[in-house]
This record gives sequence, structure tokens and C-alpha cells, in this order.
Amino acid sequence: MPNGTIEFTEYACTYSVVARRGRERCPKDMLPKLLAAVDDLAKNPDGFPEQTHKLGKGPSGGELCLYAHPELPLEVTYEVDRQNRRLYLVHFSAPISELKPVFVSYSHADKQWLDQLRTFLKPLERQGLVRIWDDTNIHAGSKWREEIEKSLESAKMAVLLVTQQFLDSPFILGNEIPPLLTKAEQQGLKVIWIAVKASTVEHSPIYQFQAANDPAHPLETLDEPQRNKVLVEIYKRIKEAAEA
Repeated sequence: MPNGTIEFTEYACTYSVVARRGRERCPKDMLPKLLAAVDDLAKNPDGFPEQTHKLGKGPSGGELCLYAHPELPLEVTYEVDRQNRRLYLVHFSAPISELKPVFVSYSHADKQWLDQLRTFLKPLERQGLVRIWDDTNIHAGSKWREEIEKSLESAKMAVLLVTQQFLDSPFILGNEIPPLLTKAEQQGLKVIWIAVKASTVEHSPIYQFQAANDPAHPLETLDEPQRNKVLVEIYKRIKEAAEA
């Protein structure tokens, strides 16, 4: 082969009746992830050792494996026929209901607080309750304004990380807060804000919405053990809102 390049022949995929039905029932916001996972497995069934578990022999005598998506509650059971380079897709497991999109608004000056929040909300994604979006989801080369607008439009819940930097951000005030307020009033969007630092939030229109923690004791003022307890309570409140 030219330049010593090694070429791999992609595995062909065959769906069982159960797998085909599972694909048809997959929520539309998860279907692209499911199809991407199948494509990746077809390219290299052995390429995901941390997400794949061997289950023994399959119905046709091949190696039966279970692939678990690293971010979503999505599993693919498949059998590998190495001789014929074919994957038999046996079963898909995914939540029946669609994930509730959650838009997280924050100031880039408060990125560390976003990271902490996402760590505590990750179980909600694994449980198949929500799909959390913030601008770190925007890939290089994407039209970032359009990505934000699409996420605002699809959001069923908004979580705001409130600091003075957040309240003073021209972009947030001009491009994120107005559509969120309109959607809350007209479509019942659930808005939850988190007091991260002391601020003049009581003079902001978002003060009308429920705070997820006590504004008199913002996250910044708490020591780590107490802050973790409050973040767990925030997780519970967002979980309750997602299940409503």
C-alpha cells in the first residue's frame, strides 16, 4: 500500500428485529448519538475498551459485547463475526422519553463554577433525564451565535450562575436573558438561578424566579464540605424540576 498506510475494511451491520425496534423508539435527540456509536463500532469493534464489556458467546457463535456510551444512558449489545467482518446488532437500550434540554447561562469569568456544577449534574444525564448545554459544547468552526440561539430555542429549563460579572455581561443581558424571560412567560420555561457570588441580583428581572440556594449564603462564601452539601441540594432541585 502507498506510504505504508494501513487500511481497515469497515464491518457490515445487521440489525435484529429487537434492535431495529429499539432504534425506532430511540428519542430523536439521542438517535444521532446512537447511530454515531454504531458507525464507530463498525469501523473498529475493539476501539473502545473502556466502554465495552465482553458477555461471552453470541447466538451465532461470535463474541457478544455490550457497549455503554460514556456520557448518555445508551447501550448497544452486538455480536462480532470477525471472519466475515460483520456486526450483528442485537439490542439497544435507551430511555423512552426525550431528554429535557437544559440551557446553562454563565459568565466566562465564572468558568470554574460551571465545571463544579456540571460535575454534580452529570448523574442527571446518566439517568436519562436531561441534556445539559452550555457554550463549551460549541465545537471549533461552528457558528457560535447560531448554536446558542438553537439551544435557547430548544431549552425546557434554564440554569443561571449568578455573579456580578454575569449581571454585567452585555452579551448575556442582550442575547440570553431576554429570550429566556419571554419563553418563561409564554411557554412555561423553568428558570432556576444559583447564587454563586454576592451580587445585585435583587434588582434584576431574574430575581422573580426561584433560587436553587440561599442568596444570603452564595457558593463562594462556603467552605468546601458545606458547598458540596449545597451543590447536592441544587442537584436535587434541578432533578425535581426535570421530572415534573
